[in-house]
Amino acid sequence: MSGAASSEKPALGPAGKPKPQTQLQRFVENRIFQTTVLFLIVINAIILGAETFRGVDEAAGPLLVTLDRIIIYAFVVEIGIRIIAYRGVYFRNGWNVFDFLIVVVSIGAATSGLAALRAFRVLRVLRVITVIPRMRVVVSALLDSIPGIASVGVVILLIVYVFAVIAANLYGGDHPDLFGNVFSAMYTLFQVMTLEGWPDIASEVAETHGRSWIFFLTFVLIATFTMLNLFVAIVVRVVDEDSEDDTQTVIDGQSAIRNEISALRVEIEALSKRLPPAS
Repeated sequence: MSGAASSEKPALGPAGKPKPQTQLQRFVENRIFQTTVLFLIVINAIILGAETFRGVDEAAGPLLVTLDRIIIYAFVVEIGIRIIAYRGVYFRNGWNVFDFLIVVVSIGAATSGLAALRAFRVLRVLRVITVIPRMRVVVSALLDSIPGIASVGVVILLIVYVFAVIAANLYGGDHPDLFGNVFSAMYTLFQVMTLEGWPDIASEVAETHGRSWIFFLTFVLIATFTMLNLFVAIVVRVVDEDSEDDTQTVIDGQSAIRNEISALRVEIEALSKRLPPAS
């Protein structure tokens, strides 16, 4: 999390991040404070889940509502403390903005009488992402991998479309429910691509077209075992790159600390030479 705004270069901590400069910043960065927030998020998630059981809601409904309100007020106080501690710097961090929006939406959902809006209270559970650093790394990797995933998705869509046109021409007459037109064929092939019930589809088509196994085998090998695995490869690559960036950040922070220590030693030696000898 960012430190307080200052015209001077902030001191670096062990991870190469700015050290908290004020007592309030040290308080919100304290492990006990962070653990308490995580505990409230977990309790809130349990409450929201318990409300979905009719018996529990009928027996302890008012208590669950009271606890839910207390927790959302606690979140508001927490966000307020963080904003006071970091002031304008708080909103320069994307995760802080995400946290702030989640709490704002939760307040509106908790005070609304509409069931559809109240369901958005569950978004508060997403705050666990901002509290646990490792989860932030995973989410950041997913966001960074969106361009690559989008490119692979377009390629998969083209492959499915080509195979759908072929299937509609070959098997549409005998199996109109599966391959009657290009859209129903694409839907069927998406089901085949997920490997959900595809042997049943292939067996049904094989009853009228004995060599259809060639078509399905080719499609599964290309679309599932090759293209879908590219999604995993892209995410893994981005996670590795982000991990390397974090490691480099730690190394840079340690180097900065060593440089500061060396500079302090030089200053101390210079001052010691200027001091008069002890009588």
